[in-house]
Amino acid sequence: MLLPLAAVSAQNRAPKTADAKPAVPNPLADEGYIAPPPSIARLVAAPREQNVNFTAPNPGSRQFFLRTMGDGLPSLQNVGKEHHNLGGFQVDYRGNRDRALTMRSSAGFEITEWASGRKMPVTIPAGARVSSPVWSPDGTQFAFLALFEDGTQIYVADATTGKSRAVTTRSTLSTSVTAPEWTADGTSIVTVLVPDARGPEPKEPKLATGPMVRLNENNKLKTRTYPDLLASPFEKALLAYHTTGQLAVVTVKTRAVKQVGAPGLIRSIAPSPDGQYFRVTYVEQPFSYLLPVASYGTRDVVIDGAGTVLRELVKRPLREGEEPGDPTDPPRAAAPTGVGAAGRAAPVDTGKRNIAWHPFAGGLLYAQLAPAPTGAARTDSTAASAARRADRLMHWKAPFDSTGGTTLYETANRLAGVQFSDNGAIMFVSETGSGGTFEQAVFLAENNAKFTVIAPRARGRGADSTARAAAPLAGGPGGRGARTSELVTRPGRRGVPVVVVSTDGKYVFTQGTTPDSAGKTPRAFVEKIEIRTGTRSRLYESAADVFETIHAPLDDDFTRAVIQRESPTLVPQSYVLTLASRDAKQLTTNVDLMPEITKAVRKTIVARRADGYSFNVKVTLPADYKDGTRLPAMFWFYPREFDNQDAYNRSLTQGAGAANRFPTYGPRSLAFIVTQGYALIEPDAPIFASEGQLPNDNYVVDLRNNLAAVIDALDTLAIVDRQRLGIGGHSYGAFSTVNAMVHTPFFKAGIAGDGAYNRTLTPNGFQSERRDLWQGRQTYLEMSPFLYADQLNGALLMYHSTEDQNVGTDPINSIKLFHALQGLGKTASLYMYPYEDHGPVARETVLDQWARWVAWLDKYVKNAGAKPKVTTM
Repeated sequence: MLLPLAAVSAQNRAPKTADAKPAVPNPLADEGYIAPPPSIARLVAAPREQNVNFTAPNPGSRQFFLRTMGDGLPSLQNVGKEHHNLGGFQVDYRGNRDRALTMRSSAGFEITEWASGRKMPVTIPAGARVSSPVWSPDGTQFAFLALFEDGTQIYVADATTGKSRAVTTRSTLSTSVTAPEWTADGTSIVTVLVPDARGPEPKEPKLATGPMVRLNENNKLKTRTYPDLLASPFEKALLAYHTTGQLAVVTVKTRAVKQVGAPGLIRSIAPSPDGQYFRVTYVEQPFSYLLPVASYGTRDVVIDGAGTVLRELVKRPLREGEEPGDPTDPPRAAAPTGVGAAGRAAPVDTGKRNIAWHPFAGGLLYAQLAPAPTGAARTDSTAASAARRADRLMHWKAPFDSTGGTTLYETANRLAGVQFSDNGAIMFVSETGSGGTFEQAVFLAENNAKFTVIAPRARGRGADSTARAAAPLAGGPGGRGARTSELVTRPGRRGVPVVVVSTDGKYVFTQGTTPDSAGKTPRAFVEKIEIRTGTRSRLYESAADVFETIHAPLDDDFTRAVIQRESPTLVPQSYVLTLASRDAKQLTTNVDLMPEITKAVRKTIVARRADGYSFNVKVTLPADYKDGTRLPAMFWFYPREFDNQDAYNRSLTQGAGAANRFPTYGPRSLAFIVTQGYALIEPDAPIFASEGQLPNDNYVVDLRNNLAAVIDALDTLAIVDRQRLGIGGHSYGAFSTVNAMVHTPFFKAGIAGDGAYNRTLTPNGFQSERRDLWQGRQTYLEMSPFLYADQLNGALLMYHSTEDQNVGTDPINSIKLFHALQGLGKTASLYMYPYEDHGPVARETVLDQWARWVAWLDKYVKNAGAKPKVTTM
């Protein structure tokens, strides 16, 4: 029986009489968390965490894999723990940490020795949950955060025994720096601690000290509609309190603590490999009422062990008076200025780029264009001149004085990234020229002798494309314009990624997949490249009957690797593969957790509109479906914008090979609805631009045409009963769901979650719309289903998270739409879920949602006019 979870015990306590009849539960109206039908509850709570995927061995020996032991969906207790939300900066204030660490914490760790199969549970302190494991550079131990109710400690575990011990004696401040940082020798950990002299948390005044004041005098600041901003001096004080930390170096063996400098508003840290210097990013005051914390001004500096600032690297000022170029960009900090000789703002084309620690020679590396020509010689534009100027890799040694660095490497192309071999003798440079991106091997001891190991012909072609990102300089923070690299990397002995070089020093390796052609499974491959000649030879290519992912080599000659194999019917498993013999040792014993869904009937059909446009539609049907059976159907969709049909067709190649993988489903996957006798319909629903117009100018018409085309195609194939259709979506899909229900007559019911329904509330742009409300007034109004609420067809269920942090989807959207629908006499419901963000995660919340979704669809779609089906728990 569908009952509120709290009502079960209450019912047992109630006095019973001979005449008493049990109350019939109403899953649409009952308050308290309720449970869905058992067939759905089992899928929601399926133990996904028990299936393992090994991807990366420990550094050094590469004999161990570390597994994080989950325990299912986060509990409401973890999600609902008291916290502050300060301009998007969420703090578990009792635990002195980022709220996300508490919400997403794990139960423990397990180490697997792959050669023997030995599994070692890691000892965890009593009463703690865990997060953020980080291997030491030599791979003999790993550090992690132990999360206690009232603090956060760093522990270190031994890789061979699994025994762990505390290395901090007081709580870390893990609100911004959320993982330990090892020094290159593995003897120390750099972290941020709660300051010794920190007093009590600021308290909100019992009596207001004045009005909330906001003033703008001809300043143009066009921002997106942020979900949460600081609102008072008290909140500013709270933010400062929870971001002020003490930089410290903790010796792992002795637990000795060396405090570095004075406490500060620390956002991020990066110790030099030798632990003598620190790159620290500080949040700058003043704080803002107009921008989220992520966009506050920052100052990036190098300090020494005493905390003395040696050099300012980058300063990003708070900019409350500028207009971002694209109002649809995500929240971001103001663009950094270049850094001149004294750390002051400099023209961007002369600034230092991609600053990072040199992993082997001490000091910093950075990229910088050669000085521009001066005087009469410079007659062209700055941009054209910059394109022809040499780009330089510079080495800047301590004490980082105003003279800057010395030239380590120079090229006529644009530097995109730099990595090293593990012995530091070979530097691998990604540089982009007119012909594409090159991967160059530079032998430092041979007067920078240079050899091209990957030529532009390999860039972006299907046969050689991979998803590996080019390292920025020496593995440090990347900059705009970084390109992809196909060279295989691994963790290096100095704590940064290095290029895998064969033990004889002659070869590097690349890996990727062949194209997915004619529906065939893409084949994974590994090739070795002779460094000095660029000659390639293929070491391995996977079979055609499985989808294979090569994760990491287990030795520097790439004779063995950890891989994953799967197919539409084969559960993904991890293996150790011997490339030459193709022998594979299975490491995992994963199982199909939900056969009733993985064995469902899945089809892809093509819907064709009357105007000639076509698009794909995914259809999922119950496992026992019989052709010709018309089912009630639930549409779930998320429209996207395209310039034309060709642009849409190109997008289809991005997920090439997905159909050849084993299907996986999260706790909120709408595929579960097929267990209740529905067809799940997932149309692409592209919105196309007409000549001289932007895509959104056609939004309502295209939405209507898309849905009509899908329904006609499914009706022709006798898959759905067009008189019993529901529609739903999340976020922009929720917005589109309500638009579909006010602009078409096709649907009996809808489910809309965490959506925006009134575009006048997002006046500076939304989704891919680049115009503001006043530039695209008519489009904004036509795309606002709130303004057409009187035309709603069908019964609308809305859900919204009370702490929705997504830009533009403030819960007020759902509250006001429900208010309007109520006044209009429409059938609607609204479920507001406490503590949740944009997309609920707590076990209790997700189960409750499913209970209400199933009841809603059963009443208004499957059995219109009938009472909801009562199911025994």
